Amino acid sequence: MACEEIPVQKNVKQPVECRCYGAVMRTYKSMSDDEPHLVALAAAHRVYRYHHPEDSKADAFLTVESWIAAAHAEAH
Repeated sequence: MACEEIPVQKNVKQPVECRCYGAVMRTYKSMSDDEPHLVALAAAHRVYRYHHPEDSKADAFLTVESWIAAAHAEAH
């Protein structure tokens, strides 16, 4: 199996699947200007969980973390 065929993580939502993507990312960005990464991440995670209470905490964390990592990768 080629590396590109291996899923990153089961149950991680893609940004295009979620209307809350903008709210999550705005929360992270506004918090990360003045707060440490983990504080901003926790705030973004809370916004995501508000919109997706059906997701497990682990799936929610992985989704938000992957969105933030992708945004950082695109910026550099």
